[in-house]
Amino acid sequence: MAKAYPLNQVTYYNDYRSMLRDISEKYGQAPAVTYYSRDGQEHHHSYIQLEQDVAHLGEALCLSGLAGQHIAIVSENSYAWLVAYFGIITSGSVAVCIDIEQSDDTIRAMVAQADCAAVVASQSLSSICAPLMEQGYIQRILTVDPREKAPDLFWAFCQKGAASLDGGGLLYSQVQTDPTATAAIVYTSGTTSTAKPVMLSQKAILTNAADALAFVEAGRRSFGVLPFYHTYGFTLAALVSLMDGINICISGDLKTMIRDLSAFQPHTIIAVPLIAEMIHKMIWASIEEKGKKDQVRTLIKMGKALGRPGMFLPKAIFEGIRNSPIGELNLIMCGGAYLSQQVAEDLLAFGILVLQGYGITECCPLVSVNRNKTANMASVGRPLPHFQIKIKDGEILVRGDSLMNGYYNNPGLTQESLDEGWFKTGDIGYFDKKGHLYITGRTKNLIVMKNGKKIPPEEIENALMALPLVKEVVAYGAASGSSADDVRLAVAVYPDPTMTQGMTSYEILDRLQKEVDQLNQKLPVYKQIQMVHIRESEFEKTASKKIKRQMI
Repeated sequence: MAKAYPLNQVTYYNDYRSMLRDISEKYGQAPAVTYYSRDGQEHHHSYIQLEQDVAHLGEALCLSGLAGQHIAIVSENSYAWLVAYFGIITSGSVAVCIDIEQSDDTIRAMVAQADCAAVVASQSLSSICAPLMEQGYIQRILTVDPREKAPDLFWAFCQKGAASLDGGGLLYSQVQTDPTATAAIVYTSGTTSTAKPVMLSQKAILTNAADALAFVEAGRRSFGVLPFYHTYGFTLAALVSLMDGINICISGDLKTMIRDLSAFQPHTIIAVPLIAEMIHKMIWASIEEKGKKDQVRTLIKMGKALGRPGMFLPKAIFEGIRNSPIGELNLIMCGGAYLSQQVAEDLLAFGILVLQGYGITECCPLVSVNRNKTANMASVGRPLPHFQIKIKDGEILVRGDSLMNGYYNNPGLTQESLDEGWFKTGDIGYFDKKGHLYITGRTKNLIVMKNGKKIPPEEIENALMALPLVKEVVAYGAASGSSADDVRLAVAVYPDPTMTQGMTSYEILDRLQKEVDQLNQKLPVYKQIQMVHIRESEFEKTASKKIKRQMI
């Protein structure tokens, strides 16, 4: 393990307006944001243009009387999403980031719950918000893309602000914001419960992004495929890139991800395990096509024994990766769920470093992360400079400068989440002797057996994920007998279709049961799996690709 080394030199900002002004002066006409249209055409927006577009929207909001109110963004990732977010906040308003993966009713409920006066919506989603105008919940819908009967167009609205500024308008320039006041309301992913509206300040978010830059050295091109309406996608993909002069490519959805990845050739991807695993499978599929899977696996194993997994791999393997859609990728920042150590070590052998981190919405989100030169594949790194972590009764507690202001309109829940100023994350973990943090489960997920033993389901799931037959799995306590506390440890498994082609359901269950029986021999009696259920479809997931446990 390499020794600790100095933090990177970074600039800490208190508010978005000063950040935008600074990066516009520093990076000027360099590309800030890149994206590809449906026909594959590449588009760029510079740092100067971003600051100008944000100012145009801010002035327009001041002219319209919407400044100072809550404004929702209901849209896929786009350049307009970023302009809307920064323009709303720098005009003194609050940006409400809506999870568009929710049902139409839930989207409308979120907008209403956050007391929004207006909505910025993409063409495909603006109609969802129309009933809110009809019912008087909101005053205005600004549609980003032209469409028939759209009462307001986002870019035309921005042009009103541009015209005012060109004519000497001063409304936007006179706006002063409190860096510690609530600037954004972001909903939690709703993995284990109903999504909660979290209030975050400019200073908290900007401090978190700067802390991430202090810890991690990234390349000059990054890839943003995670949704901006979650803090993970916005803070770590978009904001970190902009603050450091990195060109970010916005990829609209997973359907065009491979195309955009191949065209843009990023150095860095901010990802959830699902994406890291997809890249891992792409590389192995290419190697298998050449008939070299066993040879490469042996060479990686030899390299791992010496602490350098890729040292024996032939040059042709790396050339094959560089000539694939993966191209120049050399860093994946990964979080949001468990990623197997095997996948991380394989990717390292192929020249792609995986830095696992730990974050939660209430912390903007990053709490800890590994560093490039001291990465520990099994841990989620060390606490960021502006966070403190302690373990109390097994639970991870956090306090620091990037903690939320609270849950919107719910002071009771806010108070419940705190323990003498420490935020109770609900996650279970521990530190090793070198200060690395490890996550072992969630308090809400614990399975309590009849004998009082508590089992983190994630521990069982991680063991099962190592089985070739398993693609997705959830461990849970299944009622057994008449007593409410009589619980059996059960698992629901979605088998990997590529491993079960031509097999009947009975054959799949029989083979899986044999593998589970072998695993049980290695586990304490109270942790042994007693029931196996086979699913025919994948589990329902959140927008950040976490399985919705409450749906099991």
